[in-house]
Amino acid sequence: MVVWNLIPLLALVGNAFATAYPPKNAACAKLDIVFTGLPPYHPLVVQQGFNSSVIDATLRADAANIIKAGYNLRVVLMGPEQNLSVLAGQMEGNHWDGTGIGYGVRGAHLPELTIRLEDIIKLYHSRAPNASLMFDYSSDSALWAIKRRVPLASNCTDSPGKDLGFNVFCDIYNARLLKKQMSWG
Repeated sequence: MVVWNLIPLLALVGNAFATAYPPKNAACAKLDIVFTGLPPYHPLVVQQGFNSSVIDATLRADAANIIKAGYNLRVVLMGPEQNLSVLAGQMEGNHWDGTGIGYGVRGAHLPELTIRLEDIIKLYHSRAPNASLMFDYSSDSALWAIKRRVPLASNCTDSPGKDLGFNVFCDIYNARLLKKQMSWG
Protein backbone atom coordinates (compact mmCIF):
# COMPACT_ATOMS: atom_id res chain seq x y z
CA MET A 1 0.00 0.00 0.00
CA VAL A 2 2.81 2.44 0.88
CA VAL A 3 4.60 1.73 -2.42
CA TRP A 4 1.53 2.69 -4.46
CA ASN A 5 1.34 6.00 -2.60
CA LEU A 6 4.97 6.74 -3.47
CA ILE A 7 4.60 6.21 -7.23
CA PRO A 8 2.89 9.58 -7.93
CA LEU A 9 5.46 11.33 -5.73
CA LEU A 10 8.36 9.66 -7.56
CA ALA A 11 6.86 10.62 -10.92
CA LEU A 12 6.50 14.22 -9.77
CA VAL A 13 10.10 14.35 -8.53
CA GLY A 14 11.36 12.72 -11.73
CA ASN A 15 9.52 15.27 -13.87
CA ALA A 16 10.89 18.13 -11.78
CA PHE A 17 14.46 16.96 -12.34
CA ALA A 18 13.85 16.29 -16.03
CA THR A 19 12.70 19.87 -16.66
CA ALA A 20 14.81 21.66 -14.07
CA TYR A 21 17.77 22.25 -16.34
CA PRO A 22 17.89 23.67 -19.87
CA PRO A 23 19.20 21.48 -22.67
CA LYS A 24 22.89 20.78 -22.36
CA ASN A 25 25.35 21.56 -25.13
CA ALA A 26 23.46 24.58 -26.50
CA ALA A 27 24.73 26.74 -29.33
CA CYS A 28 26.87 29.82 -28.77
CA ALA A 29 25.02 33.00 -27.75
CA LYS A 30 21.77 31.07 -27.20
CA LEU A 31 21.71 30.75 -23.40
CA ASP A 32 20.56 33.68 -21.24
CA ILE A 33 22.00 33.79 -17.73
CA VAL A 34 21.12 36.18 -14.91
CA PHE A 35 23.44 36.43 -11.90
CA THR A 36 22.87 38.50 -8.78
CA GLY A 37 24.96 39.37 -5.78
CA LEU A 38 26.15 42.23 -3.64
CA PRO A 39 27.70 45.36 -5.15
CA PRO A 40 31.45 45.36 -4.44
CA TYR A 41 31.38 48.62 -2.46
CA HIS A 42 28.36 47.71 -0.36
CA PRO A 43 28.98 47.97 3.42
CA LEU A 44 28.09 44.28 3.85
CA VAL A 45 30.94 43.33 1.48
CA VAL A 46 33.37 45.43 3.52
CA GLN A 47 31.93 44.06 6.79
CA GLN A 48 32.71 40.53 5.61
CA GLY A 49 36.37 41.50 5.13
CA PHE A 50 36.50 41.66 1.32
CA ASN A 51 38.55 44.20 -0.62
CA SER A 52 35.92 46.09 -2.63
CA SER A 53 38.30 47.11 -5.42
CA VAL A 54 39.42 43.51 -5.93
CA ILE A 55 35.83 42.25 -5.87
CA ASP A 56 34.81 44.90 -8.42
CA ALA A 57 37.65 43.98 -10.78
CA THR A 58 37.10 40.23 -10.51
CA LEU A 59 33.32 40.46 -10.96
CA ARG A 60 33.77 42.53 -14.12
CA ALA A 61 36.50 40.27 -15.49
CA ASP A 62 34.42 37.16 -14.81
CA ALA A 63 31.40 38.74 -16.54
CA ALA A 64 33.55 39.56 -19.59
CA ASN A 65 34.86 35.98 -19.66
CA ILE A 66 31.32 34.58 -19.48
CA ILE A 67 30.33 36.64 -22.51
CA LYS A 68 33.53 35.68 -24.38
CA ALA A 69 32.75 32.03 -23.61
CA GLY A 70 29.46 32.33 -25.54
CA TYR A 71 26.82 33.03 -22.89
CA ASN A 72 24.39 35.96 -22.82
CA LEU A 73 24.73 37.53 -19.38
CA ARG A 74 22.88 40.01 -17.21
CA VAL A 75 24.44 40.90 -13.86
CA VAL A 76 22.23 42.51 -11.22
CA LEU A 77 24.13 43.63 -8.13
CA MET A 78 22.13 44.97 -5.20
CA GLY A 79 22.06 44.96 -1.42
CA PRO A 80 19.26 43.70 0.80
CA GLU A 81 18.00 47.27 1.22
CA GLN A 82 16.81 47.15 -2.40
CA ASN A 83 13.38 45.66 -2.98
CA LEU A 84 13.43 42.35 -4.85
CA SER A 85 11.11 43.93 -7.40
CA VAL A 86 14.30 45.48 -8.84
CA LEU A 87 15.66 42.02 -9.64
CA ALA A 88 12.24 40.88 -10.84
CA GLY A 89 12.13 43.85 -13.21
CA GLN A 90 15.58 43.00 -14.54
CA MET A 91 14.35 39.48 -15.29
CA GLU A 92 11.34 40.60 -17.35
CA GLY A 93 11.36 40.00 -21.07
CA ASN A 94 13.79 37.07 -21.13
CA HIS A 95 13.52 33.32 -20.97
CA TRP A 96 16.32 32.60 -18.49
CA ASP A 97 18.26 29.38 -18.96
CA GLY A 98 20.35 29.90 -15.85
CA THR A 99 20.09 31.86 -12.63
CA GLY A 100 22.91 32.44 -10.19
CA ILE A 101 23.55 33.91 -6.77
CA GLY A 102 26.98 35.15 -5.80
CA TYR A 103 29.02 33.92 -2.87
CA GLY A 104 28.85 37.27 -1.05
CA VAL A 105 25.15 36.60 -0.43
CA ARG A 106 25.32 32.83 0.06
CA GLY A 107 28.51 32.61 2.10
CA ALA A 108 27.70 35.42 4.50
CA HIS A 109 27.21 34.74 8.16
CA LEU A 110 24.66 37.54 8.35
CA PRO A 111 20.97 36.87 9.04
CA GLU A 112 19.75 39.53 6.58
CA LEU A 113 21.70 37.88 3.76
CA THR A 114 20.42 34.41 4.64
CA ILE A 115 16.88 35.77 4.38
CA ARG A 116 17.82 37.51 1.13
CA LEU A 117 19.19 34.25 -0.28
CA GLU A 118 15.91 32.48 0.44
CA ASP A 119 13.94 35.31 -1.14
CA ILE A 120 16.10 35.33 -4.29
CA ILE A 121 15.70 31.56 -4.70
CA LYS A 122 11.94 31.93 -4.33
CA LEU A 123 11.92 34.73 -6.94
CA TYR A 124 14.03 32.70 -9.36
CA HIS A 125 11.77 29.70 -8.88
CA SER A 126 8.68 31.75 -9.71
CA ARG A 127 10.17 33.77 -12.62
CA ALA A 128 12.39 31.12 -14.22
CA PRO A 129 11.22 27.73 -12.92
CA ASN A 130 13.08 25.70 -15.56
CA ALA A 131 16.38 27.56 -15.31
CA SER A 132 19.43 25.95 -13.79
CA LEU A 133 20.23 27.43 -10.41
CA MET A 134 23.96 27.86 -10.00
CA PHE A 135 26.35 29.03 -7.34
CA ASP A 136 29.90 30.27 -7.64
CA TYR A 137 32.47 29.99 -4.86
CA SER A 138 34.23 33.34 -5.33
CA SER A 139 33.90 36.63 -7.20
CA ASP A 140 35.67 35.13 -10.23
CA SER A 141 34.08 31.69 -10.50
CA ALA A 142 30.66 32.34 -12.06
CA LEU A 143 31.89 31.04 -15.43
CA TRP A 144 32.88 27.80 -13.72
CA ALA A 145 29.38 27.52 -12.22
CA ILE A 146 27.68 28.26 -15.54
CA LYS A 147 29.77 25.79 -17.56
CA ARG A 148 29.02 23.10 -14.99
CA ARG A 149 25.24 23.49 -15.27
CA VAL A 150 24.71 24.60 -18.87
CA PRO A 151 27.66 23.64 -21.06
CA LEU A 152 27.88 24.90 -24.62
CA ALA A 153 28.17 22.54 -27.61
CA SER A 154 31.38 24.06 -28.91
CA ASN A 155 34.13 26.55 -28.36
CA CYS A 156 32.54 29.97 -28.86
CA THR A 157 35.69 32.05 -29.33
CA ASP A 158 34.38 33.31 -32.68
CA SER A 159 30.77 33.60 -31.46
CA PRO A 160 30.70 35.39 -28.11
CA GLY A 161 27.51 35.90 -26.15
CA LYS A 162 25.74 39.18 -25.55
CA ASP A 163 26.19 41.62 -22.70
CA LEU A 164 22.65 41.97 -21.35
CA GLY A 165 23.81 44.50 -18.76
CA PHE A 166 26.04 44.84 -15.72
CA ASN A 167 23.63 46.67 -13.44
CA VAL A 168 24.44 47.99 -9.99
CA PHE A 169 21.62 49.15 -7.76
CA CYS A 170 23.41 50.71 -4.81
CA ASP A 171 23.66 54.39 -3.92
CA ILE A 172 26.99 53.78 -2.16
CA TYR A 173 28.50 52.16 -5.25
CA ASN A 174 27.15 54.82 -7.61
CA ALA A 175 28.50 57.64 -5.41
CA ARG A 176 31.96 56.04 -5.38
CA LEU A 177 31.89 55.52 -9.15
CA LEU A 178 30.87 59.14 -9.72
CA LYS A 179 33.71 60.31 -7.46
CA LYS A 180 36.17 58.16 -9.47
CA GLN A 181 34.89 59.54 -12.78
CA MET A 182 35.15 63.13 -11.52
CA SER A 183 38.76 62.60 -10.46
CA TRP A 184 39.65 61.30 -13.97
CA GLY A 185 38.29 64.37 -15.76
